Amino acid sequence: MLLILKRLFFIFLTIGYMAFIWIQSSYFDPESLVGFTSSLSHSVFLIIGAGLEFAHLFQFGVLYLCIVIVFLSFGRLQKWQEVTAAVIALSYGIADEIHQLYVPFRSFSIGDLLKDTIGVIVFWWVVHRCYLYNKSSKIGRWLRRET
Repeated sequence: MLLILKRLFFIFLTIGYMAFIWIQSSYFDPESLVGFTSSLSHSVFLIIGAGLEFAHLFQFGVLYLCIVIVFLSFGRLQKWQEVTAAVIALSYGIADEIHQLYVPFRSFSIGDLLKDTIGVIVFWWVVHRCYLYNKSSKIGRWLRRET
């Protein structure tokens, strides 16, 4: 019973995170920052811009990690599950970019898809290395504990 609750928790956490990404991309208006940034120094404005760009790398990498954790709740992580998690995360990134075509102040961006892809690849590399090869790492131990 506890195992089923754990699996359901991870599944709903992942779906909730996907909903968060969707809602955030539906309501975030980059133009709304223009008035706000006029009161900031140029360097702070650049840091905020870099942070928003970095968010793409992180956002879809975390989605990949959430999907991997769902798979881990069913047993050891297999290669096909790593690939499936990456495909799901990247497909969701593509769906989100297409969705942004219909949001008035957003647009489809190949650059954003590239950042999403880099984020998934980086998180895949960390998960793969820590789970399979670096068994003494904190991340590896944490991932294996979820199995």
